Amino acid sequence: MKIVNFLHFHFTESLSQHIVLLKSGDAASFYCTVWQLGMVKMQEKILVGHKLRRLRQSMELSQTAMSEILDISPSYLNLLEHNQRPLTVSLLLRLGNSFDIDLKEFAEDDSAALNTSITEIFADPLLAEERVPRREIQDMITAAPGAARAIYTLFQAYRKVRDEIEVTSADGRILTKVNSPVEYVRDFLQSQNNYFAALEEAAENLCDKAGILFQGNSGEKAAMENPLANIANHISNTAGLRVRVLPVKVMHNQLRRYDQHRREILLSEALRRPQRQFHLLVQYALLSQQDKLDDICKTLGNEDQQTESLLKVTLAAYFAGAVMMPYDAFLESAKNLRYDLDLLARRFDTSLEQVCHRLTTLNAPHMRGIPFFFMRVDDAGNISKRLAAAGMQFATHGGTCPKWAVHKAFRTPEKILTQAVELPGGQKFFTLARTVPPLWSATSESTTEFAVALGCELHHARDIIYADDMDISKPKQLESIGIGCAACERMDCTQRAHPPIGHELRFDGHMRRVGLYDLDIN
Repeated sequence: MKIVNFLHFHFTESLSQHIVLLKSGDAASFYCTVWQLGMVKMQEKILVGHKLRRLRQSMELSQTAMSEILDISPSYLNLLEHNQRPLTVSLLLRLGNSFDIDLKEFAEDDSAALNTSITEIFADPLLAEERVPRREIQDMITAAPGAARAIYTLFQAYRKVRDEIEVTSADGRILTKVNSPVEYVRDFLQSQNNYFAALEEAAENLCDKAGILFQGNSGEKAAMENPLANIANHISNTAGLRVRVLPVKVMHNQLRRYDQHRREILLSEALRRPQRQFHLLVQYALLSQQDKLDDICKTLGNEDQQTESLLKVTLAAYFAGAVMMPYDAFLESAKNLRYDLDLLARRFDTSLEQVCHRLTTLNAPHMRGIPFFFMRVDDAGNISKRLAAAGMQFATHGGTCPKWAVHKAFRTPEKILTQAVELPGGQKFFTLARTVPPLWSATSESTTEFAVALGCELHHARDIIYADDMDISKPKQLESIGIGCAACERMDCTQRAHPPIGHELRFDGHMRRVGLYDLDIN
């Protein structure tokens, strides 16, 4: 059973736990279990030759020396490093026993993300004369992934300088920087797998001290009916901060404000109760968790004050979500409720968007949830929030695919839309999309509408209640979507807004096809 659990979590436990689990059963039962389960990870070809080569070089080992450690021939190791042979499960486990590596991270093929990034580079108008086929891009990534990453880094630096020049005013002043703090923070969250153990621990401590207790199986609050009141009382008693809810005519368009002189946290009456709790905790985190926030910011590697300030607010929001939805209780409830978003929101007295956010953070090494990606868009298709995971890639520039159901959510407000999708590279995902209620706006102003999308690898759909009525095993259930028009080579797409990289437009006045572009596909 332990081996079954090991396979189910797809190498998500720590190395020491891997070894303990493997020692609990013999080799015969292990391979029998692999065969019986037919897990997706075991069926996929693990082509990570570049990682294997980098590992060997970092250990200063020759191919002969490493092959002796792994009990394979040097020629076979050479084939593995050049992705001419897939890395087998048994060999992956042998690597885990012989070297101090994270098996999950090592086994994941990161070429899809790199392929998207490099494809976007060659889709730039600067390189319009260079028709680089997708095949050549993939060959370069496979043969020299380090060089491909260096190209991407160099191009990002070029794009930053170019964009700054383009937005320079007539008197020479730079009006704005396109390579914004938002992108820096997004990349940083991605690099940390959107999990911060220090903030989880701090949130757990606050829950204990403030009496915010949840019973995982039932989700019932054990100590109080109104967590907002408990938090406000705790903050008042321990930090000497007064919490006040003020009328809109006093707060105007401000939802939250900290009065430093009076030591008051002011909240607008326009906020619903989950929102009041969230904003109270965000402000409290900014005041009480400065040391932890500063420590995390030091790893950002960016000294820009705007970027650091945005990251601190983002981390404070992470802390707030961790308090409102304690890790262990929330994960247990999510599994028991089969990720029913509405019930989770009701059980923890939160909003649906807050639930979606929290689901992307369940990445503790010892206890993981389903790896979800998340995105929020407005009705014009602008992305205001984005977090990639589970192999899902988003274009750095430009919008998303119009065939994605998240754009259709505005037609059916507050209804969850389900969709099984397949990217051009063959990656399959199960996605959910729904509009979310607007935060608040004055009567005289137009209301901003948003829709959120939540998704995961398709094989996780069996654990999600919204997929029960969908036969994901049938290919016809899969909607073919792309990452973005410039990086998508689906020639038969009738909703394409831009031609893909490496293809020229054809103009024939005697013929018109469905769709905006007639492409040269030769």
